[in-house]
Parts: sequence; structure tokens; C-alpha cells
Amino acid sequence: MTKTVKIRNPFSVQTPEEITAKDAVSLFVDVFTDFPRIPHRGHTFVHGPRGCGKSMMFRYLQPDCQCLAHSCDIAELPFFAIYAPIKNTNLSLTELIRLKDLNLDTMLNEHFLTLYLAVRAFAATEPLEIPDKPQDRQSVRDFVEKHFLVLLRRCGSSLTHSTTPNMSVQQLFAFALRLCEELYSEVIMFLKTFSSSAPSAFKGPLCGYLDFLYPMLRQMRKLPFMPDGPIFLMLDDADNLNKTQTVILNSWVSTRTTSDVSLKISTQLNYKTYRTLAGTTIATPHDYSEVNIATVYTSSRNRYQERVREIVRKRLSLAGIESTPESFFPPDREQEEEIDRIAETLKREWGTRGRGYRPSDDVVRYARPNYIASLKGTRKAGSKYSYAGFEQLVHVSSGLVRCFLEPASQMFAGQVSHNGGKPVKSISPNLQNDVARDESNNLLFEEFDKLASEEGHENEYYTRVKQLSNLVRSLGGTFHQILISNRSERRVISIALSEEPTPEIAAVLKLGVQQGYFHASSLGNKEGTGRTPLYILTRRLAPSFTLDPFGFAGYLFVTNGFLRDAMSSPDVVKRIRETGVDSYFDSGQLELFK
Repeated sequence: MTKTVKIRNPFSVQTPEEITAKDAVSLFVDVFTDFPRIPHRGHTFVHGPRGCGKSMMFRYLQPDCQCLAHSCDIAELPFFAIYAPIKNTNLSLTELIRLKDLNLDTMLNEHFLTLYLAVRAFAATEPLEIPDKPQDRQSVRDFVEKHFLVLLRRCGSSLTHSTTPNMSVQQLFAFALRLCEELYSEVIMFLKTFSSSAPSAFKGPLCGYLDFLYPMLRQMRKLPFMPDGPIFLMLDDADNLNKTQTVILNSWVSTRTTSDVSLKISTQLNYKTYRTLAGTTIATPHDYSEVNIATVYTSSRNRYQERVREIVRKRLSLAGIESTPESFFPPDREQEEEIDRIAETLKREWGTRGRGYRPSDDVVRYARPNYIASLKGTRKAGSKYSYAGFEQLVHVSSGLVRCFLEPASQMFAGQVSHNGGKPVKSISPNLQNDVARDESNNLLFEEFDKLASEEGHENEYYTRVKQLSNLVRSLGGTFHQILISNRSERRVISIALSEEPTPEIAAVLKLGVQQGYFHASSLGNKEGTGRTPLYILTRRLAPSFTLDPFGFAGYLFVTNGFLRDAMSSPDVVKRIRETGVDSYFDSGQLELFK
């Protein structure tokens, strides 16, 4: 009987709470240009689409990881980070909607949010190796008895619980954790049973940020084994807070309690509001700093590639695979050799037919597009461009680490199956291409179907999703037509707005950014009097439209009329194909990045 050996998939993606400190430290690579701005005193919003690495960054900042990464004790750390994921928590209970327009709405939502964060604060001490010396026990006992319990009573709690003299440091923290969990559960039970006609039925305490959570954390950081720096409350995926909770959190940000407690808030580009309970708006840099991870790929592509290379190198090494990222994900050799031959032809003909300042300019601009265009001819009828090779897969991931790792995980699993369970030394180009295309088509079709099914068909959101789907297909097809045309610059994957978008168009583009179909940026307008929005189609869709993912040097200026047509139907591509790119777009619409 042959023994089956289980092969570890080095690219499997786990949620941060599933990753051990050792694995998190081993796997973490700073993929953010602005990462050094985040672990500093001060409230910070971190924006970015799903999969860009925000949660992994928060995991790395937790004290168990930081102690391991810097080989030090907790007290030597510059901060103490508490991770509080918002997604898939009770904070999104549908029963909370019933509180709307009731006097209890704000108070109970703040109490609920406060208790959840208190639970996360005490839970953060569980995996830590905290000294259990007599003086440390006494310090924690004093914290629990003279501060934590006193604050609870001031908020209206009637709990009579107390500590016992023989409790260890961990037992004392566990005691406080249990009390917070009990109070948190009381709120959940109340929300599930209360009647909207009797909102005053809640009899428990009402805890807030300034009267409970902040003073509790301020005293907590004074414990002898805690760092001298601030406590970070890291709220991950804060888009999932309801509107009332979002306003409450903004009010906390406006208090500017950063010397003791700094709020680190991540969003998926769909944060509901920046209004506070007082009706004012929090603003940067007055109340907080802001990091937009979504712009990292458009502004620092080479740096992103180097960091993905380091992530892959670490994962291969931990799995015992002796290979470089480039050799583990090899390109299609026949395709690359053909592109090299086209490049040599362009170099030879540059003196008489060249368009660039030097031969290498023409190679970069035309070698790969010419090859893709040749696949439409009879010589290579039925052939498809191959999206294989480490560098190409990095570009296709479009700046989102997870969008490299998840397909790589599928590729590895497929290669293990193909090898009959034998060790994997590399991923075949055909398998790379198949998975890349499947992922792209899934984003283009299945993900849109999921978005459309989230709501009924008779509402504004459903309409926006259908308009976005049409727009994406129209632009993808348009960019492909430009790529295989005879224009001087064909590597186009971006649109710039030539006029102020209508509210309808702006809403569709915003939804596209939130859902990861576009990267948003800006550039100087035609008149040179300011800047205009720039929207870059995600390269994850390159395989669906047969686009060159390696680079872009041009952008298409579009009018509201074009966008309205594209949003209503992808038939705009048919018209471009019939009339020709040069006939459909004038020279002023297609420009190069300066």
C-alpha cells in the first residue's frame, strides 16, 4: 500500500486570526509605501480594496508578533496593538436597525461597540508571556479592582464580582474578560428580544468611550510590563459598522486622545460617513492621517513587484522548495521567444520605420502588442496569449497581494494533482494561464452576478451594478481594440474624465473603485488649470480582454456621452471595431503619460 504524503501548499491564504505569530512574522513583507506612517502615535485611516494586505499588516503589529520580530519583551515595544475585526461580528446585528430613530439608538450602539473593544483588549493579553511576579499581580489586581470595576459601576453596572488573592496575572485579565463578555452578551440578548414599543426596557449599564473605554485603556498602559507608547485600537474593515456606529467612531477620532490611545481604522473604500455626533466632520490632518493603499500600484509598480517576489521567496523557503519565484512560475517559452523575434525585427527596422526616440522604445511599446495582434491572424488561428510567468502574474494581480496568492494557491494544488502527489518544483505555464483566465472571468461574470443578487432587481444599487458591468466590458473591449490597432501608443488601460461627471456616472465609478474594478488616481487636465480624475482598469481583467498587463503609457480622455453609452451597453465596442479606432477616437482623446 502506497503511503500518501500530504504536501503543504505554500500559497494558502489564512485570515489573520488563524496565523500564528511565528508564521505572521516569517511571512510578513511590507508591501505598502506608507507603512512607516501607520505604527506611530495618532489616529490613522487606512483605505484599500479587499486583498491588498491591510489585515495582515494589522496582524503583524500585534504584540506577540512584534515581540518575536524584534526579540524583545512587551515593555520594550513602542506601542501595544489590539486587533478588532469588524466583519462577521455581532456588531452588524440586524436587530440594531430597529433602534433607529429611538432615543436608545446612539447610547446602545456606543455601549455595544465599547464593550466589543473592551473584550478584544483583554483577549489580546491571552497569547502573551506576561510576567507573574508578585508586584505584577498586585498591579493588575489594583487595575481591575480600583479602575476597571469602578468604571463599570460608574456606568451603571450592578455587578458584585471581585477578584481573589491567589489569582495570577493571566487569571486577573481573564476575570475582566469574562465580565465584559457577560455584559456584551446581555446586549445581544436584549436586541434579540426587545420590542420597538418599549425601548427603555434595557436595564444594564451604558458604557462609552470617554467614560469607560478610554480611561480603562489609559490605566492599562500604566501597568509595569506595558510599553511606554500608546495603545493602538485597530478596527479592521470599519465599512461594516452601521451608520450610527460610524458616527460614534468619528466622534472618538475627534477627541484626539492619541497620547494614550490611537485609533487605526481600515476600510475597503466604502466608509459610510465622516460626520460626528455633533454634526461636524472630522478632517485630515487636523484629526487624523490617511493612507490610501489603493494607489500604491499606480505610483510604485517596481517596488510592489520586488515585495511580491520577497513574499513568494519566503513562502517557498518555508515549504522547503528550493526555487526562485521566476523559476517556480516560468513563462511560456515559445511565446516569449516569438516576442523576442518581433523585438529584434523592431530594432532592425527602427532606422527607417521607428516611432520612438531609440530602438528600445519601440521594443517596449510594440513587441508584445504586435504579438497579441498577430494571434488574430490566420497564421495562429485559435491561438491564445499565455498569461504565465512570475513577472506577468505579478502585474495581473494589479497591486493586490491576495490576488497573487489565491491564484498561486490554486495553481499549486492543480500541479500537485497533475504530479500525482509528487513534490512540486514549478508550475506549468499552461496551468498558470488557465487559472489566471479562470480568475479573470470569475471577476468579470460571477462576481458581478453576486453583486447584483445582493439586492432586489427593483432598486438603484442593482441598476448601478449592471451599469458598472457594462462599463467594464466596454472599456476592456475598447482597450483591446486600441492594443491591436496601428496607433503609436497602444498600451492603454486607463480613462481620464474630460468633464465633470454626472452624479450617475460618478456613482458608478465610485462603485467600481470600491469593488476593485478600478484604481482611482488623477492627472493634470488638458487646459493645465488643475487635475482631473483618472480611472485605471484592474489588470486582473487582462486575460478576459487579452490586454498586455506589463505596462501602460497612455490614457483615453472620455466624455460623459461616451461613458453613458458604455454604461448602457457594451455595443460601443462593436462600433469601434467596425469604424476603426482612429475613426472613433480623435487624436486628442488618446494621450501619453508625461
